[in-house]
Amino acid sequence: MPYHGPVKANGHRRTLALAAGLACSGLGGAGAQVGQLLAPFLKEPALAGVKPDAAGTLTFPDGARVVLQSRSGYLTGATISVAPASGSGAARAAELTGLLSGFGPGLAEPLLSFLKRPEVAAKLPEGITVEADPFEITVKTVGGRLTVGLGLSRVPAADFAPTSHALPARKAAAVVLRVYSDFQCPYCERFETQTLPALLRALPDDVRVEFHQFPLESIHALARPAAEASECAGQQGKFWAYKDALFRDRSWLTGNAAGAFVALAADVGLKAGPFKTCLNTRGGKAAVDAGLAEARRLGLNGTPSVFVNGYAVPDPSNTAALLQLIRYARAVDAPRP
Repeated sequence: MPYHGPVKANGHRRTLALAAGLACSGLGGAGAQVGQLLAPFLKEPALAGVKPDAAGTLTFPDGARVVLQSRSGYLTGATISVAPASGSGAARAAELTGLLSGFGPGLAEPLLSFLKRPEVAAKLPEGITVEADPFEITVKTVGGRLTVGLGLSRVPAADFAPTSHALPARKAAAVVLRVYSDFQCPYCERFETQTLPALLRALPDDVRVEFHQFPLESIHALARPAAEASECAGQQGKFWAYKDALFRDRSWLTGNAAGAFVALAADVGLKAGPFKTCLNTRGGKAAVDAGLAEARRLGLNGTPSVFVNGYAVPDPSNTAALLQLIRYARAVDAPRP
């Protein structure tokens, strides 16, 4: 499962882009470790004869050390330390990062190539953060040793905009599933008509599901009009029903879109007069503008973009991986007693 370039610079942060093979495997796919239960990981063949001490440190025969971080039985991250920082040390650090991520050479090889770049090596005493979705990797030389920290990337809760477009949890919400979507996007249609219904049937009762507007106007000419129509429906308290209707009935993508929007409004029981007035005056524009501003602020570039709490979902179509990430978020993000 390979990564592919380019590596982008942004201050001391770098980004390793994901190849489709890794992006579509989803957290919780075969071999994934960070974000999974700790006990199965400790049984990996690569760890044969290497057991963690009381502090959670794995010490390998070659002197490499890995300090495991865990909570509620889940492996939440790790810090790798190898010596020396140059030569074979970088290769060993990259190998262990691949092991701990669960993606093996697919992550280790591009990470090693990245670490060998002269401009990167020059920055290691200061430290560099590498974003390799869904992971965040920190790399720094300390006392002649190369130290690599690995954990799941997480967007702070305060960075997300509040929305009233939600299916509330049936009891106090421990997890929030945020969906950034485009009504014209075929992948969003598949998520809404196939993945989400299956997910809703399996969701525990402490998950809140949110919908956030993210019409990709540059490639989908009708995405914004549909989003604005859904906001008009929301003004009558029927956003979710209208949202579902737009994804279920695609007649608005051909012919008279405005007429189709009005017909769908009748189907979900909206008052025709206020709905038509809202459409004609673009009463939903400000809400859609706000959604686009939020998506830009979060750095989103595709739909559907899905988050479980602050964790980005690599493959929104993978229901099993989504449920696994929800279990992880509930266990790891719960307030400490």
